[in-house]
Amino acid sequence: MKIKDILSIFRQLAPEANQSAWDNSGVQVAGTLAETAKVAVTLEPTPEAVARCLDWGAGAVITHHPLYMKPKPPSAEGMYLDVLRRVIGAGAWLYSAHTSLDTRPDGPAFWLGRELGLTGGRLLEVERADTPVEASFYCEEPISREAADIWANHEGVHSVAQSRTGEVRLVVDEDHWNEVASRIEFSLGRRPLFYLRSLTAPRSEVGFGETGDLPEPMAFSAFMDRLAALTGGSGLRSAGPQPETVGRVAYCGGSGADMIAAAARAGADVFVTGDMKYHAAVEAPVCVVDVGHFSFEEEMMRRFALELGETLDAEVRFFEGVDPFRPYVG
Repeated sequence: MKIKDILSIFRQLAPEANQSAWDNSGVQVAGTLAETAKVAVTLEPTPEAVARCLDWGAGAVITHHPLYMKPKPPSAEGMYLDVLRRVIGAGAWLYSAHTSLDTRPDGPAFWLGRELGLTGGRLLEVERADTPVEASFYCEEPISREAADIWANHEGVHSVAQSRTGEVRLVVDEDHWNEVASRIEFSLGRRPLFYLRSLTAPRSEVGFGETGDLPEPMAFSAFMDRLAALTGGSGLRSAGPQPETVGRVAYCGGSGADMIAAAARAGADVFVTGDMKYHAAVEAPVCVVDVGHFSFEEEMMRRFALELGETLDAEVRFFEGVDPFRPYVG
């Protein structure tokens, strides 16, 4: 499969435009391979994980965490330079789907909510909210069904209609409008005079975390057992006021301690996340359960690999990561 097509699908499933301003989702290392039959998925771009992916023959490796956040020179020995040497030496491509994947609506970052059967789900923290534009232009001849279908099937288009007077109206997400306008111009063989109007709805949101209600309230101990089974964790920690029963759950994968207040405002009985810090735990106004950064996002990437396997015309393999924290048994 051609690398350019693989990258295109990466970007469709983890839109780079949705990443946080501080992030570095996207191509980390541009390879020399033009095509590959194998795509590897792993959580962390460590030398060991990348080596296993490349030894398998992957021409494209997609990780969750970026290789770097800010550009830095390859001048010092360490993990960064080691990964660069391995990837460049293989001619492979290294790609990161970080907050671009975390914020994808109904994406694998929201796997816990689906497993718990949460209802009435809404984002815990909105990163960006967009409303579409209504574009209109006049066309004396009727628009063919074929042309209308081509426009309607373009990403970001909500509707296409033409009135008896010849006015054509489209409702399009603003960030896709230029592409749609070019397609219309190509179909008509001319560029019509477009009139654009901003709408207030439908509103689309992308962001982090989710809050929702369990199908039935559960005793706190039963909820913790269920959570341990889903995350594979035996070292779950909780802080803050412990509820007798759990009805509303909030969660955010990775490091979500800064969303504790949002979880409390949403009326959550429990907030599930990773990387809980001491002072945040001391002051927590709601029960917080720390399942660990690794377990939450390892499962997310495993599910993402399954999705890629169903989408790419290439062999996709998930390479398990290693939790950097090791339990001590005395």
